[in-house]
Amino acid sequence: MLFYFFSLVVCVVCLMDGGTFYDFIMWFIFLTFFAYITRELEIWRIIKDVERYIILYKGMRDKALLTTLNAFKEVAARSKSKLDIKTLEDRVMSLVESVLIEPETMDPYGVVSKLKHIVVTGEETTTREVRRLIPSASEVEVENLKDLIAASRSMNMVYKAVDHIYRLGRKFKSIWLLYQLQALLPFLTEEMKSLESSLEAFTNGFPIGDSAGPLLAAKFIRKHATEIRIEEPAKETIAVEVPFKNRRIIVVKAKGPSGVTGRLDDALEELLVKRRLPAKLIITVDAALKFEGEKTGTIAQGVGVAIGGMGVEKFNIEKIATELGIPLYAILIKMSGTDALAIMCKEVYEAVDKALLIVERIIEEYSEEGDTIILIGVGNTVGIYP
Repeated sequence: MLFYFFSLVVCVVCLMDGGTFYDFIMWFIFLTFFAYITRELEIWRIIKDVERYIILYKGMRDKALLTTLNAFKEVAARSKSKLDIKTLEDRVMSLVESVLIEPETMDPYGVVSKLKHIVVTGEETTTREVRRLIPSASEVEVENLKDLIAASRSMNMVYKAVDHIYRLGRKFKSIWLLYQLQALLPFLTEEMKSLESSLEAFTNGFPIGDSAGPLLAAKFIRKHATEIRIEEPAKETIAVEVPFKNRRIIVVKAKGPSGVTGRLDDALEELLVKRRLPAKLIITVDAALKFEGEKTGTIAQGVGVAIGGMGVEKFNIEKIATELGIPLYAILIKMSGTDALAIMCKEVYEAVDKALLIVERIIEEYSEEGDTIILIGVGNTVGIYP
């Protein structure tokens, strides 16, 4: 609208300067054609820019699928299991294309428990599918293969979503739709690079940046435990009682070294509600995304529950702590999204040792002798023992 107003002004000035009506029409046609061409060229430029990203994302997605298939073949070869390649490809692609349908929120009451039920069902279904393909695979191998499938699924979803919006923008020549997609591409690229960096770690069973919480928990156990007695209060989740400064520390983490995050809320419910442990503090330690200007390995303290994901475990832990009146303290080890899913770097490893000292200080200052404290190492425990 502003452009056409400007064009009209130019034409009026042309007439006032002695130009003919023919000059007026020619100027108007020229300016209108110029505006149209400029818009078409801008759409073409954005389309070409988005296409480059789509090619990049497709290559990353295909690499993830190939890595996942090769991992299945390697596990099958180690366990001397026979695999039909065509069946394997079809099953893996089916798992990658599978979706989790969130529960209805029209009536929000009980939505968290419904969401958890759906998430648990999805995890158990994936486990059964992997077991069906390689019956003799170990528990660690199954969980690492599940992590590879999850990474491939996320990368596939990003690729398909970007391709969908690109096709709509190109089909209707919607410059505003393409502008919005172009603005999101740097953030989506970071996410794709983060997922791509996790492939090597899950294939080889190496700790990743997100393993900082479980690593701190394991270090605390090894540093202070006189005798390590492991129990499993919830599926894929362990608890170890450790003495420290005349206090009773219950360390909770996912069961390593497989690539799982455990069921921390179920473990806490078992310990605090069913067994009625008189806990005075709950301390959670987890990886957190840093700001662009922050250094990897920066440590932040806070109150609340340091845990990511869909919010189910966070909600349940907060609910238990609130009902029992237990203070919640958190330690965050900051890193980029790529560092969180890539093989653990030196900065994160060194930050874990510093965070361990902070945890010990919090226990000493915020509790008294004879108290029971829950220390939770949050995150994927791939490559971390116990």
